Amino acid sequence: MNHKERVLTALNHEEPDRVPVFYWAVPEFTQKMMSELGFSDVDRLLEHLDIDFRWVEPVYTGPKLVHQKKGKKKDIWGVEYDLVGHGDLRYWEATRFPLQGITDPGVLEDYPWPHVGLFDFNSLSGQVEKYKDYSIMTAPGYSSPGLFRIIQRLIGRDSFLDVMMYNPHFFKTLVDKVTDFYVDFIEHFFAVTGDKVDFIRIADDFGASNGLVISNENWNNYCRPAIERFMELPRKLGVKYYMHSCGAVRKLLPEFISLGADVLDPIQTRAEGMNPLGLKKDFGRMITFSGGLDEELLLRKSTPDHVREGVRELIDTMAPGGGFIIGPSHKIKVETPVENVLAMYEAVKEYSGQYHR
Repeated sequence: MNHKERVLTALNHEEPDRVPVFYWAVPEFTQKMMSELGFSDVDRLLEHLDIDFRWVEPVYTGPKLVHQKKGKKKDIWGVEYDLVGHGDLRYWEATRFPLQGITDPGVLEDYPWPHVGLFDFNSLSGQVEKYKDYSIMTAPGYSSPGLFRIIQRLIGRDSFLDVMMYNPHFFKTLVDKVTDFYVDFIEHFFAVTGDKVDFIRIADDFGASNGLVISNENWNNYCRPAIERFMELPRKLGVKYYMHSCGAVRKLLPEFISLGADVLDPIQTRAEGMNPLGLKKDFGRMITFSGGLDEELLLRKSTPDHVREGVRELIDTMAPGGGFIIGPSHKIKVETPVENVLAMYEAVKEYSGQYHR
């Protein structure tokens, strides 16, 4: 099987030649791993790890966003970040939320919203051709539509719930602005790629470690309608829906499934209700699960031998009958030992082809 066939077989709830594997890490870890292994580009690293997915995105052609020497960054939404920390433990931290403290919907009409003219969508053609034997997905970041994660950065995470509760007209206008941008982005994206992209990755965080962070009312008022709009065109093209949400989202699984989600990622197994055995038993024939290998305690703080043991246990639980893609339970942090990540992917190759024998 090639990489694309392997992933699509698992999604069809059949057992491929081995369990498909996913990679997800902060850029600083990827650079550290490439340096230790002597690779000069990400594609070579992914080939070495035998990753079955590739990510595509249009080339950003707008104003410069990152000033590395100054340690400053601004995203396409106008959120500003500072580079903090030291040594290997440096990361971007949001420091200015441009709509924080604002509740007048009129202000939103004059705000400099991102637009599709910031991107060269024709650059996607070469990417999808290059990765035609892989399972292709919209890249994390601006190519993966989201809603609440964007709004939280615009108005500040601390004030998010208060604004949603006490300023509903302002909040609904925000929702519409973000949704409208992504619908336009999706239309331009798939006008170039058509059905050559296998997955659209929709990303939001609806769960904390002990339950949902969203009410049924807010899900129905804001999130579900936005996802339905995001998926309208991709669904017509046969593109699959890859739902990313961290946390304890078991109660939302019927909602994701009813919206047509093909995959739920990343399966944070220590969150309430996210035990792999229970998820496989109750939902394993209706959706494919991705992730599941504990990033915090196992990958970051354990040993290669314990990682291999964790891989074996997870495959034994989740892989029978297909419907499983293995990877980390969260974005791999820069402080994670490279040898532990290598052990994860080596163990998949060593063991996953044998689990059903």
